[in-house]
Amino acid sequence: MKLSIIIPAYNADAYLPKLLDTLDKQMQKGIEVLIVDDGSRNPVTTSYKWAKVFRKKNGGPGEARNVGLDHAKGEYIAFIDADDLVTDD
Repeated sequence: MKLSIIIPAYNADAYLPKLLDTLDKQMQKGIEVLIVDDGSRNPVTTSYKWAKVFRKKNGGPGEARNVGLDHAKGEYIAFIDADDLVTDD
């Protein structure tokens, strides 16, 4: 695994789908996406097979990032917040 992208998400229903749609255009071998649901009211779900979702009790973005780090397999780590926008390329 070359790159692990960790996305902490707390009540991000309005933002996360757009971020994942954009990331879908860029997915390739060697990239994993770890979404850490930090105790959202509506549990995070996704139909994208390349995204792994972990759920934890609310503890803030730092704790959520640490859970992602515990599960990451990539040589490199990138953090993206659930309400961030990324370019299509």
